[in-house]
Amino acid sequence: MAGFFIIAQLGGAGFLSLPAAVANTGWIGVPMMVLFCVMVGLSATRLGYCYNMLEERWPEAYAKPARQPYMEIADRAFGKYGRKFTLVCVVISQFGGTAVFIILIAQMLETILQDISTCTWVLVIGAILTFCTWPGTPNDFWIGPMVAVVSTVLACIVIFVRTLQDVDTGSLVQYPNPTINSFALGYGSILFAFGGSSVFPTIQNDMKDRSQFWKSVLIGFTGILSLYLPVSIAGYYVFGVNVNSNILFAVTPGVAVTVAMSFQIVNLMGSFVIGFSTVSQAFEDLLNLPTYFCWQRCVCRSVIVWLQVLICLAIPDFSLILNLIGGSTMTICSFILPPLMYMKLASSGPKETRRKIALWMKVALIQIVTVGAIGGAVSTLSAIVQIVKTPFSDSCFVDFA
Repeated sequence: MAGFFIIAQLGGAGFLSLPAAVANTGWIGVPMMVLFCVMVGLSATRLGYCYNMLEERWPEAYAKPARQPYMEIADRAFGKYGRKFTLVCVVISQFGGTAVFIILIAQMLETILQDISTCTWVLVIGAILTFCTWPGTPNDFWIGPMVAVVSTVLACIVIFVRTLQDVDTGSLVQYPNPTINSFALGYGSILFAFGGSSVFPTIQNDMKDRSQFWKSVLIGFTGILSLYLPVSIAGYYVFGVNVNSNILFAVTPGVAVTVAMSFQIVNLMGSFVIGFSTVSQAFEDLLNLPTYFCWQRCVCRSVIVWLQVLICLAIPDFSLILNLIGGSTMTICSFILPPLMYMKLASSGPKETRRKIALWMKVALIQIVTVGAIGGAVSTLSAIVQIVKTPFSDSCFVDFA
């Protein structure tokens, strides 16, 4: 089941933007996807082992599922300041990441039902998702990830087939060399596609045998890569540099595309519930709210959703938020923090609970941190510049004025 949660979380908006990401990076983006998948997958297994070490060293404290497992790991590894820094990164990652889902759902609904604008749909989707966030954890809403995975697979199949049907042998498709700026933006999009690690401890937390989380990671990342690659390669091959930031808007409209959009809307709503859980639980812990279902929880989660709605109305272009979050906090949570926390916990504590890290593993983990730090910094800077250059007239607030 945990493997399905991972696929549902990563597959939310990832494959829709990856053809455009490859267009920004050039064909080198394809091996980059494979490399990043391996890197984040390895990093995710280390994150799982971190929580296993917490259970070994403090069995009484972690006999029951932790409310903020990712932050608990950071606390034990780097202390209270590390916990606070991690909390900020996790909340921003999931807050921004799930906000992207709202925009994508609204854009696809506008395409299907053209009489209502994206901005109006953002409000409608916000109202619907408000009620979907009230259950406690992803485990309380287990049907969501199952539906999300099935929807993702079906959508990928439809998009892949439809993309190949759009091949025009008579036209010249362009595959130009990427610029520094375009490569950085594509880099950020690929990072976003694999940047769900901040939710993984929450998923692991709901497992009966948490020591087997590495198997879920293997299943999840193998599954997600098998979905990402065909859509990304086909999309860039057929449309080249002109591929839309959302591959669903690049293919020729038709019944099949409408069905694929419908699948993806369901998928994104399920993914929203998973990602949002981390954000809501963090705020509820800060506010000392009860862990059981109560009106305080409903109010807290409703307020968070509508803060996201306001951001979506201000920046209704999902690629702008995606590139920024992917290059910044998601990179920190997926590439940088897990290896560092694992190396710190493995080398500290009682001798009998320490874990010896092989030299090749240390080298691999340091490389993951380096790739994430350098690439993330450049991608974040490029994304900020792009957002600043975006005219305010693109905001939904102008339409509502």
